[in-house]
Amino acid sequence: MPKLKLPDVEISFTIDDYTDPWKRTPWVLLHHALAGSSRQWYGWVPALARHYRVLRYDARGHGDSTWPASNGHFSLDTLVSDVLQVLDALDIKRVHFVGASGGAAVGLKLAHDHAHSGVVRSLTLVAATPRLAGPGVDLARWNELIDKAGVKGWLLADAPARFGEANLKLAEWLAEEGARTPVAVAKTCLSAMADADLTGILPNIRTRTLLLASDNDDVAPPAVQELMRDRLRKATLKVYPGLGHNIQTLMPDTLAAEALAFMKASDDLEELSAGMGEC
Repeated sequence: MPKLKLPDVEISFTIDDYTDPWKRTPWVLLHHALAGSSRQWYGWVPALARHYRVLRYDARGHGDSTWPASNGHFSLDTLVSDVLQVLDALDIKRVHFVGASGGAAVGLKLAHDHAHSGVVRSLTLVAATPRLAGPGVDLARWNELIDKAGVKGWLLADAPARFGEANLKLAEWLAEEGARTPVAVAKTCLSAMADADLTGILPNIRTRTLLLASDNDDVAPPAVQELMRDRLRKATLKVYPGLGHNIQTLMPDTLAAEALAFMKASDDLEELSAGMGEC
């Protein structure tokens, strides 16, 4: 994977583009979750990349991206800054932003803080929460698990309950991908996410938003999804039964199709609005 040099890190990225070469199609940015990687979007790429140019990258300290040698402390603002620097380096002006879990928080902050630039065409947020405080969130236990069992052990904890027996190979692969995130990085990122509370900014976000959620998610539970739907100005919520926080990888075909339809509708509305402005 090629890398972009930012001031303090190198970011590994992939571009998937199977659109018609003579068309100038919009971009989609896929942002993975904490202790994840860009490869975890593999199931989404076939559906999206035929219609959009798809950019996915490993967040700092994750996957094949590096971590600052001198200062590893950062906030959600750091991850937002990384998005903007990556887009600038690749000369990408606007994107449909798709984020999962912690990646969804990055999208919310980006859409709010940089609304004036129009960089975010739409938001598709999977298993999102504006605040890491669901009934399944136990930061002390998570940190203890990471210390004792490493990132892989933490991600595999309770895997049969979260994935079901039929999906344990998927859970193992996801944990191996997550284990490429060093323990110190995972704990630092977890602390940064825990410190962030985006609830107050939700009413100020005007970007069209699709919320994709599960009714059995104890990290981003249904009540949180309904709060986001109600407080965001232009949000649609779709809830899927029986699954947990890992719906991004458990049902990629269904969610990618939903996201694709939503982004196309957003583009159509934008074109219609632009046309009306010219009249």
